[in-house]
Amino acid sequence: MFDNVKKFLASKGPLARLLPNQMYMSWMPRDNKRKSVLPKNPTVRQLRNFSRDPIVRKAITIVQDSLARQPYTIDVIGGRGKKIREIAAVQNCIEHPNLVDSRSSFTKRLLDDAMVLDAMCAEVAKARSTKHPVYLYPVDGSTIQMVVPYDYTDDNAVRYMQQQEDGMKYFTAKDIAYMQRSYFTYQPYGLSPIMMAYQYVRFYLDSIEQANEKATNATAEFLISLGEGINSEQREKFIEYMKNDIEGTGRIPVVAGSKSVETKQIKAINSDGLYLQWLEKLTQIVGVAFGIPPEKLGLVIANDRSTGEDQENAMTQELIKPYAAMMEDLYNNYVIANMGLGGVLKFRYIFEDSEMQKSVKSKRVVDEYYKGVLTENEVRRIMGYEESTSDYANMTYPEKTANINVDLGIAGGFNGNGNIKDTTNTEGGDSNEKDKD
Repeated sequence: MFDNVKKFLASKGPLARLLPNQMYMSWMPRDNKRKSVLPKNPTVRQLRNFSRDPIVRKAITIVQDSLARQPYTIDVIGGRGKKIREIAAVQNCIEHPNLVDSRSSFTKRLLDDAMVLDAMCAEVAKARSTKHPVYLYPVDGSTIQMVVPYDYTDDNAVRYMQQQEDGMKYFTAKDIAYMQRSYFTYQPYGLSPIMMAYQYVRFYLDSIEQANEKATNATAEFLISLGEGINSEQREKFIEYMKNDIEGTGRIPVVAGSKSVETKQIKAINSDGLYLQWLEKLTQIVGVAFGIPPEKLGLVIANDRSTGEDQENAMTQELIKPYAAMMEDLYNNYVIANMGLGGVLKFRYIFEDSEMQKSVKSKRVVDEYYKGVLTENEVRRIMGYEESTSDYANMTYPEKTANINVDLGIAGGFNGNGNIKDTTNTEGGDSNEKDKD
């Protein structure tokens, strides 16, 4: 009974009827005339159209191509055995999320909605097969609406709804995976990079259109004035002279008999008239919204001293990894958890450190080893090497040095203090006394 009341209220509430990302402050009563200082968001169609712009699409493609082929691993948490069969089942669900999609196509579908709408949605369906226990189906994020109010204490409460041909269909949080990058307390929907920069994207597209019109319009750059006292016959002769003897020859026109010949610029003859600096500024703003260096968008020249490796690292940290975390949450919370392996297995992407990061990490780890913070095997694990079987491998460097010195009879303990190795011959007495005999 209570669930039916919630469904009714949710379907009648102004927030529930709105598509995600439709407007700010949509929770306000309809008859409230208070003016909002926030701009209205574009429609879903406008957002999708903006995402087809080459600059915006390049940023989306970078994330899609990166995560579609990004290597990953499934870790066993807390040393609970190898879990070979369970890991194989999880990998099967990830590599073949449904009968149509591969991991690559499924990832690209979800990431497109994640970056355009900040609504990465997938329907979750359990199966009886132990080899493929969970199926994932991509869902258009713009069709999924939040049910408000929502009962956070009930796992089976209705959380989402979708308008279908046979009416409104309701889903629980277990049925639909709805992932966002941005979360707010005052509205349920997120904020995508295109939503943040859509106003500037619109300016950018308008500027491109104006620059293209000016650059391709076959209008002369200058107007020529022959001065006063020129009749129609003289004007026509001058036009014929310019057309037949000057245009296309590279010759310098020579005019005599006129009081004054003047030229006036009537069209842009340099980049200033095409607003290229404004286009560069807009490109930088779009890059900031996505977390991508503007140089990677191809229209801005780097004027700092950052290298290509620095730019790649910044792009990985600010653009790719946040969306990688969303995909990790999807697989961990809706595949592994549904298999009853939450807290046992964990999916994660493998990001290789840059050469600079490797050098800094190596120096830090080695310093900590010599300072007695880490053991040899801890160092080897951190750096990705196999553990050593040496008797001293699980000791810190000072402990290892002290034990080796004791074993070799060189010195005793830390700083030479402690027991020195006993070199006495237990069977024949002191070796020195035996030599004397």
